[in-house]
Amino acid sequence: MNQLKLACVAALMLASEVAVLATGVGEWRVRAGEPVVYVGAVLEYEAYNQLTVEGGEGITQENARIIAEYAAEAKAQGADILVSNEAGIQSLIMSSMEDEDRFTVTQYVPDPTLQAVPCAMNIDGPNIKALRTLSCAALANQIYLVVDLAEASPCSPEAAAQNPFDNALETAYECPANGHIYYNTQVVFDRNGTAIARYRKKNLYLEPQFMPGTESDDTALFVTDFGVLFSLQVCFDIAYEHPGLSNVVNHGVKDVAMSTAWVDILPFFLAPVVQNAWSRKLGVNLLVSGYHFPERAKMGSGIYRGFSDLKHDYVYDKESGNRMIVSEVETIAAADGVKRSRNKQITLDTSGDKGLAKDDVSVDEEPRRIHLIFYDDLSDYSHVSLPPKASGEPQVVELCHGDEICCSLTYTSTSNLNYSLLAYSGLMLQGSGSYAMYIQVCSVVWCQTDDVNTCSHIDNGLPPNDEFGPFTISGNFTADYVYPAVITRNLTLIDNDLYSIIGDGTTLTLSMPHESQNLMTAGFLARWYERDPSKLMTKTFLENILSFFTNLWKIFK
Repeated sequence: MNQLKLACVAALMLASEVAVLATGVGEWRVRAGEPVVYVGAVLEYEAYNQLTVEGGEGITQENARIIAEYAAEAKAQGADILVSNEAGIQSLIMSSMEDEDRFTVTQYVPDPTLQAVPCAMNIDGPNIKALRTLSCAALANQIYLVVDLAEASPCSPEAAAQNPFDNALETAYECPANGHIYYNTQVVFDRNGTAIARYRKKNLYLEPQFMPGTESDDTALFVTDFGVLFSLQVCFDIAYEHPGLSNVVNHGVKDVAMSTAWVDILPFFLAPVVQNAWSRKLGVNLLVSGYHFPERAKMGSGIYRGFSDLKHDYVYDKESGNRMIVSEVETIAAADGVKRSRNKQITLDTSGDKGLAKDDVSVDEEPRRIHLIFYDDLSDYSHVSLPPKASGEPQVVELCHGDEICCSLTYTSTSNLNYSLLAYSGLMLQGSGSYAMYIQVCSVVWCQTDDVNTCSHIDNGLPPNDEFGPFTISGNFTADYVYPAVITRNLTLIDNDLYSIIGDGTTLTLSMPHESQNLMTAGFLARWYERDPSKLMTKTFLENILSFFTNLWKIFK
């Protein structure tokens, strides 16, 4: 089915290409298998979330309007595709709403096989307006637009009668009393405003208002008119096989569009660490749009070029507010297409305050925002302290965790700060124990003290600047997918070209040939997907989580 889909898209693009080339207006052929450069844009966005007399419709319409403005700005910067963030349309307020109110922040989404253009349809209603605005933005600006929203999929004939699209009746789950199943859904509009892809998030993270998507990974695929095959994924999907990893492995995808409202966890699960590691390990370009809400541990967006290993462009700043990054991306065309010439100069990022009033911050002012960070429990990790040596001579340390993984570190250090080597093979619990993932770790981590549970804790402030290294760290991993995790205590990535990664069978080695300033974490985190247990959620737990977030929202709003 997917091969037929790609063939049809390629044929349509080729027919369009011939017609366009006849005009000779600043366009050229893109052939399958050839290098191609496109311009990507990603949006760090803090969604509007104020309930007014318009209710949920006011929230979804305002966010759609703001994202439409960014689409116009992205086009002016020469962008071919803009990715917006998870929950960017309904905001995070949906999780704190009563059941009867949630429908007001959802949208009907057409099945992509219908090739519907909402902008061109004479339809109205509170659950279609935001989608129409976004479709019109893609059409007006001739840009691909990837958005994430709360989808209402009718599962009863009565509810289906209100849906303007001729979708099949939802049968994946038992139909609730309101007649709708809610999904966390990415929708892709092409340059004509056509809804060409609809992916429903499979791996939910504390989202009791949604059901996980059950459709094949192929629904996350779409091909652009410039010949690039993309896969979609949403937030917590990046920690699992489906759909992104599966589509990279099975369909040769080189470019992935990700919408997220990430939750920052140290020492290994900060947004930029995970995003850059996934891109570099899989050799793909990852375009990430993140939700900006540092008080809820959410921020981080970027364009990561693991395919070419060029410099990444990202924003990870609690004071950034709304910001758009626009940058060129090198890749390989998966199908024949047409590339349009650009009329504008590319700028790496543009910040803006569309829809949100934000004052400039003086360098002498105290930060206005708080960045919440969670911490993993490292109690079960094997660890050993890494003392300095005044002479600067290299030291060698070996460390195992059980009989499943052993790590080796050769390092030089004259720093008086506390560093430890960590080794671990076992379950990592996330989401207050709701999800269990099997991981393997070999990593150097800065710690406040010799206590392993002070490692990476920066709540009490940063220590003095220092240098650690050069060093080389290796691990004999059993897991198939081993991701590099490298970041400083200032929460900035270390450039990819400053360290190398080589593999020899099951042994991987990360080498940093020069001193690293203010090192936080440097090493590997591997995912052993086959050993993941079932998700541990229960209905009672979901209800408790919903109550927790409802109360939290009342505090922060």
